[in-house]
Amino acid sequence: MRIIKKLVLQLLLTMISIILISGLPGLIMNKDVSAYVDKIAAVSLEVLRLDKMIYFNQGSERLFLEDIWGPYFYSLSILFGALCIAFCSAQILTWGTLLLPIFIRRIIKNVLTFLESMPDLLVFALVQMGIVLIYKKTGLLVSNVAALGAESRIYLVPIACLMILPFVYFYKMMILMTEEEMSKQYVETSLAKGMRRLYVLVVHVTRNTSEGIFHFSKSVLWFMISNLLLVEIIFNIHGITHYMYHDFRPEMLAACLILLVIPFFLVYAAMEWIIMRFTVRGRTL
Repeated sequence: MRIIKKLVLQLLLTMISIILISGLPGLIMNKDVSAYVDKIAAVSLEVLRLDKMIYFNQGSERLFLEDIWGPYFYSLSILFGALCIAFCSAQILTWGTLLLPIFIRRIIKNVLTFLESMPDLLVFALVQMGIVLIYKKTGLLVSNVAALGAESRIYLVPIACLMILPFVYFYKMMILMTEEEMSKQYVETSLAKGMRRLYVLVVHVTRNTSEGIFHFSKSVLWFMISNLLLVEIIFNIHGITHYMYHDFRPEMLAACLILLVIPFFLVYAAMEWIIMRFTVRGRTL
């Protein structure tokens, strides 16, 4: 019961933070605190009455909840897909990397440091150019480079663009945390007892680094949500951010962000419970 109360409080605080942030553009432009407070109150009422919220589409008014679900689940599938692929591929490569000699690991970390400094838009452009180049050389169209209309769905390109930099962040952080964990006494003791290095790495070390990677992934997720807007604009995707930039009102921004955050909040709450229950550190906290 205490855990449920804690989660409800965290979700409530997250929603309040999003509502407060949604009114900041008006406060920055107008520099009027009283108008900001009034706008926040109005946004809160709109969010509470989400079933009656309207949005403006090409000059016409439509109910928000009548049109949002298709684009909403489309955006969620892109986000979930990119996050899962980035995390899983980084974890698998980390296991392989930690079996390599130290000087090769050092080279890999230097390359990752360079890659994580690349601008988002450059990564998106390189993905598009790569698809076009493959098509010109082989005649094989790997994927459309843009969606054609509101009902068109493309997955490969947006997922690839969203997952590349998060993969780099996960990969580098996992290497650093795993190397630190591998230097601890229990690892040396396990290896001295004859346990295979791969077994110790996958079973024990990964379990003990999972909590740190889990908390790090939250910041990566926010980075991906911010990039989702760019991806959907560049590739003409009719997702949830379509409503944010076509009807740029604070209430619309708050409603879209809250809808995006809720499923990830629930998933992360379940993962946190699992980690705290089954990891060594979770039992010692």
